[in-house]
Amino acid sequence: MSTFPRLLLASLLTVAALPLAVPAQAMTVLAVELPQLVQTSELVLHGKVVAVQSRDRRADGHGVWTEFTLEIADTWKGDEVLKVSPARVGKRFTWAHPGGLRSDGLMVSVPGMPSFAVGEEVVVALEKTAQGYVVCGGPQGKWSVQTDKQGKKTVQRDMPDVHFLTQSRQTGAVTPGAAPLQPMKLLADFKADVLAAQKAAPQPAVAPIPVHRVK
Repeated sequence: MSTFPRLLLASLLTVAALPLAVPAQAMTVLAVELPQLVQTSELVLHGKVVAVQSRDRRADGHGVWTEFTLEIADTWKGDEVLKVSPARVGKRFTWAHPGGLRSDGLMVSVPGMPSFAVGEEVVVALEKTAQGYVVCGGPQGKWSVQTDKQGKKTVQRDMPDVHFLTQSRQTGAVTPGAAPLQPMKLLADFKADVLAAQKAAPQPAVAPIPVHRVK
C-alpha cells in the first residue's frame, strides 16, 4: 500500500467518522514533520511550473485530475528514480492530483490541495501511487519559492483550508493538532534540511486510517 493515504488522511473527511468538529469544506490531514515527509517521498524537486492541464478521466472510472509539469532546476532527492521514470521528459517532470475542469466545463475542487500556477517557482515532494505521482502529504508537500529584490530566495508553505490531526503511535488515537512548523527559510538552508532528513534515522510509519468523504 502506498504511504500517501497514511500521510494524507483524506481529501474530505466525514465529520461523523471522527470526534472532531471540522468544517466540511476543508481538508484534514495528519501533521507530518519534514524528516518523515522527505523519507516518504520518492522525489524532492526544485523548479518552475511550466504547464497545468486538467484531465477528465471519468470515462475510465478515475475522476477528474489536474496534471502539473515542472521544469527541474535541481533534484534534492530521487536522481536514480528520475533516470527511469516515464513521467520525466528531458528536464521536465509531470505529476497530478484530484480535481480540475471537467469536459462539460464544471470545476471539481478538493479544498486544501496545493495549487500550482504556470511560472511559479516551487519545491515539491512527490511519491508514487497507483494513479501516478502525487504531492506527498497533500498540502504539506509543496513550498513556494520567492525571490527578493536582492536576488535572495526564500521558501514558505501556505496551507489554507487545512485542519491538522496528530495520531498516537502507541494507541492509534487521533486528536486535533497544530500545523507542522515551517517558518520562512532561505532556499539554500531549506535544501540543507532536506538533504539532512534523508540521512536521518528512519521515521516510524504512521498507521493507516480509513478514508471517508463528505457526501
